[in-house]
Amino acid sequence: TSFNLLQLFSATLALRPLLRLKTKDYEEIEQKYITLQDTFITEKPTEFDIEYEEYLSSIKTALFFSDWIEEKSEEFLLEKYDARPGEIREKLEKIDWICYATLELSKMLQLRKASAEIHKLRVRLEYGAREELLPLLKLKNIGKIRARKLFNNKIKDIGDVKKADLATLTQLLGPAITIDIKKQVGENVENLEIKPTKRKGQMSLGKYA
Repeated sequence: TSFNLLQLFSATLALRPLLRLKTKDYEEIEQKYITLQDTFITEKPTEFDIEYEEYLSSIKTALFFSDWIEEKSEEFLLEKYDARPGEIREKLEKIDWICYATLELSKMLQLRKASAEIHKLRVRLEYGAREELLPLLKLKNIGKIRARKLFNNKIKDIGDVKKADLATLTQLLGPAITIDIKKQVGENVENLEIKPTKRKGQMSLGKYA
């Protein structure tokens, strides 16, 4: 699973220093381990081992990454993990390198299922997005925020982008991005006029012109 991969990566030396444990963390971390212990890739030391605290820290760090790919905000991560934007970026850069190295290794070993999961996780870490947004993130100039707007308006993949009318897309993304993504999916809309639509409490799409 994505979480077990995150914990495996967090247990590597490359991600040191890990997030520090606080007294309030122990209950959540132990509960997470109990829930997923049968699927964990790494083995948990006993509480008497010197590696015990470090192991719990790796789970906390994995929880941090897990919240990131569940689209939690930087403000949330700061409050919950005391992780500032600079630290967040640093850890994302480190885990991206680990993802890349693990992906190449899995390809060499012909572990196709693992390769697919690691590749998906790497993209999610890059954008801080849930798996459901992956099809939309393939489009250039579509990041997490724009992809979430589209998804929440029932435009969930490339096929939906093709079927979506220009007025709807323009209302969500603006005219320039609308024309750009329509071109990306094989439609020539450069010379098409976007018809303005008027709804109560909304501006006419003609205002974008």
